[in-house]
Amino acid sequence: MATYVIVTHPVKDFDAWKKVFDEFEQARKEAGELSAIVLRHADDPNVISVLNTWTTVDAAKAFLASEEIKTGMGEAGVTAPPTFVFANSE
Repeated sequence: MATYVIVTHPVKDFDAWKKVFDEFEQARKEAGELSAIVLRHADDPNVISVLNTWTTVDAAKAFLASEEIKTGMGEAGVTAPPTFVFANSE
């Protein structure tokens, strides 16, 4: 069974956000991320959704609740609190 997380939030500037997102790749992998797909909303390219696959829901929640990721989101220019969807596949 895989765990999926969809994180959605607006950003000031996509390119600046993407640079920080890419810098966190190793940290995400070490925390249990298996893959990530970045989606830019068609009606507003500064609204981002990221579809991640994780080893477990607990691993994803722990990473997303960490101070490191909260600080990183601020540095990346996230302009509003993110929304999270946690789901499992069969």
